[in-house]
Amino acid sequence: MPRKKKASKEDEKKKTVVHTKRKEVLDDEGWTHVIDAPNRKAKAEGLKATPLLHGGDFVRDGVSYITRTVEELKQEFEHWKKQWDNGSASSELMTLLEEEKQRRTIENVVFLGMGSLQNSRREGRRASATQLAALQTILGILGTEGKELEVVLQDPQFTELDKEFLGGLGYKVVQDPRGFKEVEEGTLVYAIHCYVDIYKAISEGPRPAVLIGTDVGNFARFESFEELEGVTKALDEMVEGCEVLDFPQVRHDFSDTKIYWRKTTTSTIEPPKP
Repeated sequence: MPRKKKASKEDEKKKTVVHTKRKEVLDDEGWTHVIDAPNRKAKAEGLKATPLLHGGDFVRDGVSYITRTVEELKQEFEHWKKQWDNGSASSELMTLLEEEKQRRTIENVVFLGMGSLQNSRREGRRASATQLAALQTILGILGTEGKELEVVLQDPQFTELDKEFLGGLGYKVVQDPRGFKEVEEGTLVYAIHCYVDIYKAISEGPRPAVLIGTDVGNFARFESFEELEGVTKALDEMVEGCEVLDFPQVRHDFSDTKIYWRKTTTSTIEPPKP
């Protein structure tokens, strides 16, 4: 009996190509499933399609995005907002802010580095939506009675659909670097898990009343790098005189996040020189 020829590595690599139409389904637990429905010919041949993971529909500046409508963005955001609102971190944050809100009057909010709600990575969309939901909690506590706080958002990853959705919430989306120019002494800056150059840019302007962002002490370990020379000192000076509070944790969305709450007015303090 003739022996079967062993398949070569090249043969093993060859796969049957199944042309499919992709469909995304959001289940009751908030998981987005990307489903490949095989075409009629493939189905007739009994071929099984392989699910796509983190598949993107288009790429811009090296970032992969998925196609969405405003209604779909809203639906997914509302799901993650509900998860945040019903969680313990939301309650802890509300209690914390109620105790501190008399310390300073907040005049406006600048949100930097939110990320896109069209990101092809589900975890990226969830983190962005959760951070936005947490900001809405903050606005509900710190907003001056009878006056809505202006909210300015800036992120190079925003798509036109992101801008439309956020604008529909009453927020103002600006192009980089306009957001930094919106920071004044009465500003709450909300910048979660941003790159160090974002915090450095903030430090070069008026010192905000409140900064919610990465623990600036975390950047000290990079002080030896030439490109960060003097940055850690500038960040330390930016939060000098602030009360430091821990932001309530949920998953990794707010890991190492601090609330720097300035105790007194900064009218007599000159911003550090670049």
